[in-house]
Formats: sequence, C-alpha cells, structure tokens
Amino acid sequence: MSSARQNASRDELGWGHQTHSPELRAAPPLPSPRAGELELEADLGRSPAELAARIDAARASFREDPHGSLVVAIETCECAERDGDATLMARARALEGHVHLHRGDIRRAMARSLDAERLLGRPDRGSSAAAASELAALQAHVAFFTGAYAQALACAERAVALADTTAEQDLRLFARRCAALVLGNVAVPGFDRRLDETLELALAAGDLWELALTHNDIAVHHESNGRVDEARRAIDLAFDLAQQTHPNAFALAVVHSTWADIDLRAGNPAAALEHASRSLALIAAADQPNPYLLGASVRAEVVARMYLGEYEHAQRAGESALELLGDRMPHTRSMILSAVAAALREAGRPEQAYDMLLRSAELEREAFAEITELRLSLDRAVAQARLAHSESHALAAKNRELARAHAELERRAGQLEQLQAQLLDQADRDWLTGLHNRRYLARELAKPAGAGAATLLSVAVVDLDHFKEVNDRHGHSIGDRVLVRAADLLCGVLRTTDVVVRSGGEEFLVLMPLTDAEAALHCAERIRDAIGREEWGQIATGLTLTASIGVATTACTQDLEQLIRVADTRLYAAKHGGRDQVVAA
Repeated sequence: MSSARQNASRDELGWGHQTHSPELRAAPPLPSPRAGELELEADLGRSPAELAARIDAARASFREDPHGSLVVAIETCECAERDGDATLMARARALEGHVHLHRGDIRRAMARSLDAERLLGRPDRGSSAAAASELAALQAHVAFFTGAYAQALACAERAVALADTTAEQDLRLFARRCAALVLGNVAVPGFDRRLDETLELALAAGDLWELALTHNDIAVHHESNGRVDEARRAIDLAFDLAQQTHPNAFALAVVHSTWADIDLRAGNPAAALEHASRSLALIAAADQPNPYLLGASVRAEVVARMYLGEYEHAQRAGESALELLGDRMPHTRSMILSAVAAALREAGRPEQAYDMLLRSAELEREAFAEITELRLSLDRAVAQARLAHSESHALAAKNRELARAHAELERRAGQLEQLQAQLLDQADRDWLTGLHNRRYLARELAKPAGAGAATLLSVAVVDLDHFKEVNDRHGHSIGDRVLVRAADLLCGVLRTTDVVVRSGGEEFLVLMPLTDAEAALHCAERIRDAIGREEWGQIATGLTLTASIGVATTACTQDLEQLIRVADTRLYAAKHGGRDQVVAA
C-alpha cells in the first residue's frame, strides 16, 4: 500500500490535523501514527474471517463509537488490499461511508460509496450479499440526504432484500435499521409491518441497543400519526432499554429528542424543552455530533422555547447549533434557521425573522449547488464503472431525478422569495394602521440624491389636534381606533401614487410625487376636511377631531430630509395659528 493512501486514511481519523467546533469538548486522545502502524502490523496476521468479524462488530457500534469503527474500517481495508480481497475492501469502504455520513460528511460518504461499488462491480471478483446489502444501505442514506428520495427508497428496499438472502441475523437487523430512516420519513405504506419485523429480529438477537432504537422508531411513528398515549408508552420502554446499554450516549440522545417531539405534540413545552436539552447535552459531548440528530433536537428546543415565550433563548439556541454544525449539512442549518425565523415572527420581530430567512434561503442555494455537484460527480463516476452494461440508461435515470430535484428546489426557492418579500413589506409597515413606518422612511431618506425620484415633489406633515386628550379621556384602545380610522381617511382622499407614512404617534407624512404647490394645498385641504367632517362620535360619544397640516413643495428632490423639515416647520405654524388649518407657504 502506498504512503499516500496511509496519509489519506490518517487524515480522515484526525491523525494529520485536528479541529474542534465551538462548545464541543475535546475529542479523546487519538493513537499516534506509530501506534496505528503497530496495530496494523498485528492485523496483518488476521485471517479474512477474523477481519470480517471485526467489520461486523464495528458495523453494529459505529453510531456509539464512530472513531473506533473508522479505525477498524481503514485498517481492514489496508489488510484486504494487501491480500487482494475486493469484497472485504468493499465492506470496509462501505463502513467508512456510514461513519462519514453519521458525522455529516456527505462528500466523503459519497466517495466511499463509489469506491465500494467499483470494488463489487469487478467482473473477475465475486461479491457477497453482506457487502452488497451494506453498500445499498449506505447508498439509501446518501440518496436520502441529497434529496433523491425515490432512489433512497429503492436502495433501502434492496438492502433489506439482500440481507434477507443470508442467515445473518445482525445484518438483517442492520439493513432494517438503516431503512427505517428512509421509510419512516417518506411515510411509505406498510411501515408498521417493517417496524414489527425489526422488533422481532431485535428480540431474537437479545440486542438491548437495537430494541431501544426500535421502540424509539415505534414512538416516532405513533407521534407522527397523533397517537400520543401509544407514543409515550413506546418511548418510556425505549428509554429504559437504552439506559441498560453501554455505550449509550447516541441512543439516549435519540430517545430524548423523540420524547421532546412527543411532549410538544401533547402540548407540554416545558417537558419538551427538558428532553431537548438533555439530547443536546449528549450530542455536544461527542467529538463530532450527528448533524441530523442535532438539527431535530434544536428544532424541538426552539419550538418549545417559542411556546414558552422565550424568544431570545430560542434564537440563541439556533445560533449555537449553527456554530456546532460549522459548514456541514446546509439543509440541516437551513431547517434550524427556519425554526428560529418562525420564533422571531411569533415574537413580533419581522425584521430579524426576515434576516433569518435570508440566511436560510442562502443555505438552501448552497445545499442545492453542493448536492447538484456531488450527485453529478457520483453519476459520472457510476456511469463509467458500469459502462459495459448500463451507462446510457443510468445517466438518463439520474438526470431525470436531478431535473425533478431541481424543479422542487426552484419551487421552494420561489416560495422563500415570496415569503421574504412579504416579511420585508411587513417590516416596512406600521403594526397598527398598516401604513408605511419609520423604517421605510429612513430607507427613502438614505437613497442617493435624485436616484430615480421625480423632479417635482410635495410633502405634507399631518398631525391630529389634541390627540393626547383622546387617549386621556377615552383610553388608548379608543385612541388606536382613531388612528386606524384616520389612516383610512388619508388613504381614501389620496391618489394611488401618493405614499402615506405614520411617522410617529398621531403624526403622518404624505409624499406626493409630481404634485405642484397648488395641487398639494388642495390635497391637504381634502385631508383636513375629511378628518373634520368624520363622525368620530361613532367611535366614542362626544368625540370630535381636527388636523393641522404643513405643506412644502420643491422642483428638485435632492434633499428629501430638508423638504420634510420645511413642511414640519409649517405644521408648527398651523398649530400656533389656532390648529385645524393648512399652512403651505
């Protein structure tokens, strides 16, 4: 084996360099290169059957001990390469892929999947059902996490069918464990039967860890169908079983995450928050957290905190998870950002929600670009490996799948853009009257001089006279109704090209493009007359209301702020002149 291959393997293990995400504890000490070489020398004397047994054990434990399983996979591959055992090399490569995907590294998982397929596809080599089943299970997860759901389903079913051709109980259980992620999320018919099969195999094997995860899957299935009581019974049993196993950090993290979703479904956000927090604590203790599980637990925490009114904590929880994820799994980060955006919107913070959705949309685009690149690369490589018998057919099928994925992502991007536009408009609107607000006005004032603006512009500043007395005498709820009605009156007497801004309290600003001084004066008089003639007594007995208005006009719109100041000065002149009047010059 070449030294380049050795170095590549050790870089994957972290021997060449080591990085840490924020808030993660340091990874356990890793073996030095020399120690790894000594262990490999010991493995050189193992028989193929002994190496296969090591792969079987690592396959069963990689979720709880990903680093140890990766060591076994790499060392086994090196030994099998020396012996020319393509099938064992393929099994080792598939196991590497499962570990990389568990850690969120889709690119490496895809590469290992392709390596294993090439090895099993050699015309002069035989392949075992175990190797083919393990590869199909990996391909199912890679397809699922890259959005190719039809392919994911086909690979998951193939993994189970291949495993069932053997008498290996652990392999049959492993294939169904991998298939559960795909079948459960895609909600295929007959999933109940699949869960029963997995439970029977786990019971027959006496594997407490598998029993715990299977009862967790049953709880998820009940919860997703609204059967809260059945879900509670299943998750209680899953928790009891998980506590009896060791190591069990991943299993307990999964159980607590599911428990959080069940409590949310039952309307108990406080309990959901407790379980989500326990799951996240277990996840963060890993040297490289599982991104899929992290995303699900953070989403549960954000939703729980939102129901409890802890909007700041919900936002911080999402941001912390993004730091833990780093640049892995863009679609998982997008899911977290969307949950935080929903919390901010519920908290009445549309501007921050809009910013979060912008980030989410950018991550969706990143995910689309990355996934498209990866799948195209994989498709090309697979087509080359199968050139002898299926190149054209495989490419056509993959291209159709990509076209469907592309169309779906474009549809989602369009929905996001539409929602972003709605949020931007909401952020520019006054919550009470629906008029434009100070944020909108500030952006107009910040525009460069003459940037597409009309050369003739009039501005009116409208103030409701003695409005404080309305609030003092009748209460703020009546005052709010008065403001809403006044806003309706303004919009009713203005043109569609005019813009009304609630600039503060009982003060409104009217921007009238292409309007000269005389026309602006007539418009202001219409506003004053409409407010003075309105039957305010319908809102509160004895209530009357008038308005004072200041108007300014310019033939050069290079300083909108100065024009508003002139109109504001004339408003004060109208106030000092006795109110209920328009001052235009």
